[in-house]
Amino acid sequence: MISVVMATYNGADFILEQLDSIRTQKLKPDQVIICDDCSTDQTVALIKDYIIKHQLTDWQLIENQENLGHYRTFIKLASLAEHDIVFFADQDDKWLPDKTAALQKVLLETDAAMVYGRSYLIDQNGQVIKEPKVSGERQERNLAWLLKKWPSGYQTTFRKSVLTDILQQQYMDYPGFDYHDVLFGMLAPLYGKVVCLDQLLDQHRIHQANVTQSASSLSFNKTRLSRINYLQKVISRYESVKKIAEERQISEGDHRQVTKALALTNLRLKLLQSRNPFWALGLMFQIREYRTIKDFISDLVYTYSLNGLARRLLKKFGR
Repeated sequence: MISVVMATYNGADFILEQLDSIRTQKLKPDQVIICDDCSTDQTVALIKDYIIKHQLTDWQLIENQENLGHYRTFIKLASLAEHDIVFFADQDDKWLPDKTAALQKVLLETDAAMVYGRSYLIDQNGQVIKEPKVSGERQERNLAWLLKKWPSGYQTTFRKSVLTDILQQQYMDYPGFDYHDVLFGMLAPLYGKVVCLDQLLDQHRIHQANVTQSASSLSFNKTRLSRINYLQKVISRYESVKKIAEERQISEGDHRQVTKALALTNLRLKLLQSRNPFWALGLMFQIREYRTIKDFISDLVYTYSLNGLARRLLKKFGR
């Protein structure tokens, strides 16, 4: 049986489209829990009316009495999900009709801890702005991959038993975890297989309210200090994963991968802090260990304050 959990906050503009896409799944969820984090717009009223209009007796709306934030609201939702398979949903997205069926099928057939799909990107008008190339195949992902390229929460489904243990062990309070997809996505391979179904299963909306951060990153508008702070957070996150992995007595190979990721991130931090070209040279020899080449270039841009030059090059040659 399937639970779908979704956090909302001031999502009135697009929430009805997402509710429709969940309600009309070919494989209907057995439980939908929506937790609103003190919205100040019409989100709550729209959801209440929607549940009544469609007589959704298996749907539940919970209103936080105080603002918990995105992370703690999703942690709360994970604890409330009752069924064996749990899907996470974002308020602004739209699911394709076969999403729950496709991911549940893979989860059951592979005995995975987590399964995730791929996403279109759409704009605020629902127009597709990016359509990733996909193979339709199932691709198993290991810890080394997920430390660098964990899926977004809205793409994932988990076994409830995995979420329950993570919460019971209070791993969500370990340093470095501040997003539910990072917490559950990075720890899932410590509990079993992780499988990517390389198939487009939803539409993730990029709009004015959530585009600012992405634009800042793509345009090199952040500072060297913010980059340092980010890498320090990543280091604490990897140290937490390493500690949890040791507690769970994972394979020596996975242990080496966490150690390797920690070493690379510490080296990146040394470069940002010292601006010593020696560390840049060392990182060049490890460029394949980066998530993307852009991350390596960004380290150099922020280290040597090349933001203006990078923006001009982006403007001239595109992204």
